[in-house]
Amino acid sequence: MKLQTEVVIIGGGATGAGISRDLSLRGIPSLLIEKGDFLSGASGRNHGLFHSGGRYVVSDPEAARECISENRILRKIAPHCIEETDGLFVSLPEDNLDFRNQFVQACQETTIPAHLLSRDEALSLEPGLHPDLLSAVKVPDGAIDPFELVLENAKDAEEHGATFLLHTEITSLLLDGNRIKSVLAKDLLSDEEYSIKTSYLINATGAWADLFLKRLGLRIGVALSKGSMLITNQRLAQRVINRCRPPSNGDIIVPNHTVSILGTTSVRTEDVEHIEVTPHEVSLLIEETSKMLPAIKDARFIRAYAGIRPLFQSEEKGDDRAISRGFALIDHEKRDRIKNLITITGGKLVTYRLMAEKTSDLLCRKMGVNVSCTTHLKPLPGAEKPSGLKNWLAPVGQEEILCDCELVRKKEVEDLLKEGNLKNLQDILHRTRLAKGTCQGGFCVYRLLGVLHDLGMAKGESNKILQGFLEERWKGIRPILWGSALKEEELIEGIYKGIFNL
Repeated sequence: MKLQTEVVIIGGGATGAGISRDLSLRGIPSLLIEKGDFLSGASGRNHGLFHSGGRYVVSDPEAARECISENRILRKIAPHCIEETDGLFVSLPEDNLDFRNQFVQACQETTIPAHLLSRDEALSLEPGLHPDLLSAVKVPDGAIDPFELVLENAKDAEEHGATFLLHTEITSLLLDGNRIKSVLAKDLLSDEEYSIKTSYLINATGAWADLFLKRLGLRIGVALSKGSMLITNQRLAQRVINRCRPPSNGDIIVPNHTVSILGTTSVRTEDVEHIEVTPHEVSLLIEETSKMLPAIKDARFIRAYAGIRPLFQSEEKGDDRAISRGFALIDHEKRDRIKNLITITGGKLVTYRLMAEKTSDLLCRKMGVNVSCTTHLKPLPGAEKPSGLKNWLAPVGQEEILCDCELVRKKEVEDLLKEGNLKNLQDILHRTRLAKGTCQGGFCVYRLLGVLHDLGMAKGESNKILQGFLEERWKGIRPILWGSALKEEELIEGIYKGIFNL
């Protein structure tokens, strides 16, 4: 199939979806290509922290300023994606109070609201904190639902004329002199092939940036840093808990919907496709985070997972944590003499909108178009809704429930399915809270497949789809398989062996 568009965007994470929305609101046609579903990369594998900038305020003040600025904007345009929990930076007896004082001073300099709390004040807010803590600093951190955030950006972009090709992979790029003339791509599920003529191409592939540029013989030098995280079966604190020290392993706990997410590690890797959480990382995360919240030692874990941070390094640094969490916007006309190619990488989830704005501004300058950004002013669709947590707490009445952990209603899923355009099981899971709760899909995915079967929408043999889901789920279960988690996995195994003959 032959297609034509003004701009091709590669990558369906927060940045790619944000660029798609930004351009559509400026009246510029675009086509986004993603080899998986939305959020298949780092945007769907983070710890859900709604950054105030406090985490980087000492080591990377410029990134901190970007975070707090976007924090204020997102509270206005995407309140339904955010839980305004606030955050505490906790000082323990072994921590250097000089760093705490430096932290408070840096917050003042970067306009991050910071309030020093005594030990007793901190414990009154979070009784589960270690009783020997010295003090805490309160900042406007929070929790964010990356799935709703990205999908709402995509929805608004589509309503304003943007188009998407999901589960579609770039097969080659055709050049005409010093310009990319067209993109060849293939649908990975239907094998349909596309030839897409474009005036401009934006590389928003994040950790895959260098792999994509390799097709053109280019490289920008992205450091790949693996961050591993653990999920508990319940919220252990109502606020984000940070260790008040220079960023290190196991120094953050984020409440997210019904669970807490413990993070994170920083391990250099060269393989962006195959990553796993190691036993050492699991032990390290539990040991370090339990110094702030002792209950973590006895907590039940339901999953371990990891994501890849794309860190742009202008010079080689020995420690990945020393590389800026800011973003890099590269005009390849100036750098490599390819006139219509732009790369955007690095950054944080909370700065996705700013990254999209700066990328779109650069594109407009190259096009000779004078149209301003409006994404900081126009709320996302659904902004009038309550936050995801409030939705979860809402009564369900007599409606049939598919997911008992997250109270996902059957009608909610059926309405989503009737909208169409969902190509596989993972697409459905990305758009609901199904399989994100304490059973990790063990008691709800087979119900979902029953709904698909009843609606005549099951693609392929249901048992094989179910087995594929369980195999993927196993990757996150295996690293935390002890105690009550082991008992539950034995129960799940018995159910699926006995009832489904798997």
